[in-house]
Amino acid sequence: MTAFLSAGHHLKDSGAVAHGKQENLEMIKFRDIVVNYCKSFGVTVIIDDDKETLSEYLLRIKTGSGSVVLEFHLDAAANANATGSTAVVGDDADRLDMAFGKELVDTTSLILGIKNRGVIKEAQTHRKKLGLMREQGIVALLEVCFISNPNDMAAYEANKYTLGSALAKIVKKFEDML
Repeated sequence: MTAFLSAGHHLKDSGAVAHGKQENLEMIKFRDIVVNYCKSFGVTVIIDDDKETLSEYLLRIKTGSGSVVLEFHLDAAANANATGSTAVVGDDADRLDMAFGKELVDTTSLILGIKNRGVIKEAQTHRKKLGLMREQGIVALLEVCFISNPNDMAAYEANKYTLGSALAKIVKKFEDML
């Protein structure tokens, strides 16, 4: 069994930018934290290359029904008070996808002390369709917090290692179910 973890944006795609922080750089560091914990828990992990686009990553990886697939992002809003964590699952999500997303968002909001925005389907996102959701296995995208909210980012900075360990345990738990 293999877990596939990605940072969501590569080095040439900053993603959201706010308060001197770039989503891509923050999530690359966070992905690496989670990967290190996963490996310490005995999980085999394949990650995105920081130089490849999402489409290149999706063409390279070979997920299967025995895979856990997780992508990390930071949300952004014009309103600096927008807060919280959200998990996104495919429109065709099954009970394991939903449970995985729920556990990710519940744990993130609890550890960071921010709003739990729940689990949503990809059709509820502003993009409506997400390439990651075409992968096989247990699949979720986690919007960790709002990069545009200084309080969310302070909570993230103070707790990213605790959060990384907790999320790695969730990845292992779901890997062990497959």
